[in-house]
Amino acid sequence: MDVKTQVKLLVQQVVEAYLKEKMDPTKNAPIAILLGYHSSNPKTILEAVTPLVYTYNVTWLITKEWLPFQGEMKGLSYKLIEDLSQQEMTVLIDQSSVLVIPQASYGLLSKLALTLDDEAAVWVAIQCQLLGKPIVIANNGVEPNVYQQIHAPHTVQERIQTYIRKIQKDQVKWVPLSKLVKTVDEQYAAYQDKQSLILAKHIERAFQDGLNEIEIPEKSRVTPSAKDLARELKIQIKTINSSKGGTL
Repeated sequence: MDVKTQVKLLVQQVVEAYLKEKMDPTKNAPIAILLGYHSSNPKTILEAVTPLVYTYNVTWLITKEWLPFQGEMKGLSYKLIEDLSQQEMTVLIDQSSVLVIPQASYGLLSKLALTLDDEAAVWVAIQCQLLGKPIVIANNGVEPNVYQQIHAPHTVQERIQTYIRKIQKDQVKWVPLSKLVKTVDEQYAAYQDKQSLILAKHIERAFQDGLNEIEIPEKSRVTPSAKDLARELKIQIKTINSSKGGTL
């Protein structure tokens, strides 16, 4: 292959890569995939989330139990939850648009429903909720199967369903693993379209917290009274691009 042909092919590859990025606005969209719970079939879990790796800018948050499977993470870097401080996890949460939990547990379900943050993985999920970030959880292994529905005491089944209804009411998406990717796409799109309403009480709280600026998504609406109070208290309202993460 002569030099002219090589240059032509190189230019073509660069142009194709540029056009692909322009046509796929989610390519650089940051999301977090949390692997914090035991799975009897971890490779199935990782295969199910692989499409997300090719679509989004993924940050893996994992426990040491998942370290043997890092080769299945498509060469992407990971963060060990056990080694992260709350401040470091807060930064990762703030940078992510969606939290994906492809393997859950009864502990996660109950603690999330009751807002109990006594373990790192639940703390991450609750912080995402407080920041208005979408959470998508695969229910495989936790949603009672047909035999459990037949044999388990009614009180146990009702308690589980009560927790499920509670987190769904809190806008957590609780779906089968087979629908995880589609639901993440839907939640990411909804997150971009979400319009936060900034009220005077929010400006007042920012002032009480000692802030001189607050960051809000581009599509947010600020009430006139909030604008007036912000000017009075000298608090700058700064818009950010939520497609790059950030706080809603």
